Amino acid sequence: MLVTESQRIRDETARVAAAAGLELTVTATLPEAFQLQPAVVLVGSDNTESRAPAGGGLILVGLPGESGEVWEAATRLRASQVAILPAAADWLAERFASLRATGPLGHLLGVMGCSGGSGTSSLSCWLALAAARSGRSTLLIDGDCAGGGLDLALFETGNGVRWEDLGEVNGTLNPDQLAGALPRTRGFAVLSMGGSPASESSILASSTVQSVLDAVRNFYALTIVDLPGGWPWGGPLLPICDEVMVLVPGRLRPITAARSLVQQTQFLPTSVIVRGPLGPGLDPHRVAEMVGRPLVGYLPQLRGVRHAERQGRLLDLGSHRAVQRLTTQALATVPRSTGKARP
Repeated sequence: MLVTESQRIRDETARVAAAAGLELTVTATLPEAFQLQPAVVLVGSDNTESRAPAGGGLILVGLPGESGEVWEAATRLRASQVAILPAAADWLAERFASLRATGPLGHLLGVMGCSGGSGTSSLSCWLALAAARSGRSTLLIDGDCAGGGLDLALFETGNGVRWEDLGEVNGTLNPDQLAGALPRTRGFAVLSMGGSPASESSILASSTVQSVLDAVRNFYALTIVDLPGGWPWGGPLLPICDEVMVLVPGRLRPITAARSLVQQTQFLPTSVIVRGPLGPGLDPHRVAEMVGRPLVGYLPQLRGVRHAERQGRLLDLGSHRAVQRLTTQALATVPRSTGKARP
């Protein structure tokens, strides 16, 4: 809530609120504002005669050249904080952002192979498709800088923001604006690499990632993160995941690699999806037991995956009975979070 009759203060404060993904409500008096029981009340420097109740969490908003008068008014009003705009816009945006989430944040599920070429990108796409079909607001994130762009496996051309377009992000990112800028297909959004590995690698190692993921968690109920296989395990996005599913081909060498991998992911809940064909004497339960993590399900070897990927029709295979069975089993183990979910 903002209490002011100044159009300039209203405009400056509304601009900050919009950047944080909040709608600003303006009232004429303090009693009217507190009657609505807001999380925070802001008072313009033009309205300092009323006295707020102690502990009201009030912020006094002023304009350049008013610093002395504003601090005096803050004492009189029992304001806990002062914001001189536009200089304090970044601080106020962070304060607003902390109020944005009204329910549990969205869940981040990492999908990783024990080596390159395990099929994690295909699995990530199918999981995102299944999640969207189940009614969850879903985002698929491409976490492999060297993958050439995950979106190319889903559609031949797609307009919208990629990682390379987010390199200049600094501070709070509006979840609604990010979601509106991302390309969508089959009911879910995609944040893909753009084919500039060096540039995107630096972005993933910067503070930009935290700003993006804060916005993602506040909008999407479920985010599937396609992580790179091989060393270094999972890349820079691995630590931000809430859990990881490791795709393990059912042969001795990948099993050995997966056993080493899960030792590096002990800080995260980790489970196993076994991929066919299976080696002699092996079954999905035996593979998971050898890796040392619980089994989520089994994905048999499918024909035509590489061809479908090259044609941008990978999602067509998401309707395969074996794929549907696996994705249903996998998603049943993932908590249902709300984030800022949209129908």
